[in-house]
Amino acid sequence: MLVEYHSNSGDFGYFYEANARMYNFYDFEGYPSLFCDGVDLWPISTWRPYINNRINKPSVITLTFDGYYNPGLDTGWVSASFRNDSSAAITARVYFVITEDSLYHLDLNGHAWHNRLARDMLPNQTGETVTVNPAETVTLARSFTINALWNENRCYVVSWIQADAPSRDVFQAGEIVLTSLPGVEENSNLTIRNPHVSLINNPCLANNVRFSLDLPANTSYQIQIYDILGRSVKTITGNAANGTEEVLCNLNHGHHNRVSTGVYFYRFTSPVIRTIGKIVVR
Repeated sequence: MLVEYHSNSGDFGYFYEANARMYNFYDFEGYPSLFCDGVDLWPISTWRPYINNRINKPSVITLTFDGYYNPGLDTGWVSASFRNDSSAAITARVYFVITEDSLYHLDLNGHAWHNRLARDMLPNQTGETVTVNPAETVTLARSFTINALWNENRCYVVSWIQADAPSRDVFQAGEIVLTSLPGVEENSNLTIRNPHVSLINNPCLANNVRFSLDLPANTSYQIQIYDILGRSVKTITGNAANGTEEVLCNLNHGHHNRVSTGVYFYRFTSPVIRTIGKIVVR
């Protein structure tokens, strides 16, 4: 999956995040030929065989997209789910970027048409480090706003998972057409939101652990709670309402089987967000 960065100030399509990614991540100053993973390819004749070789190499990560887009407000959110199909844990960074296609601008080097031009990185060029364990899936979600000057019909959301230096290997990448995301009518009761999960009361009592959820309506979710030894204490499943809601959890198993005070951990999973956190029971 190629993304075109214009990283020099004054260039057509320049924006700060592209500049920062090229200089900080690739330590590159000047016009690159083509970066594939961490390799700077030159001359042009090397591009096709290198890319074909990478395309034909099976990936250990499966990537799927979900999200919403409201064309009336030019806003939405997108999620990318990365499933690890290998037998080893993978630690890498996940990136999101809005790109635009079919832009005409005649550069000094003679290039006139620009495709997959980076427009905005979500939320920035540093990405987010994740660890995907074998047979598990990590889902990240990002909200976005489309600039009125961009052609929404030529915009894509691109996401990929990439190792840091020195290898900078890309494990998997993909894109989704912006306008193919499910739309939400302006007069609908649904609203565009960035999926959010948090604890309302922490520290808390064992019989009064309260979560605040803000998810798209009917999103299925699971909350798993463990003690510090990794033993399962409680599992809650449900489907989100439309808007912010509160979910109450009682960690006790009956009046005579109360859990001890101390630190517990929760894992929240859903198609649009996956997160972990700490619960302090007093």
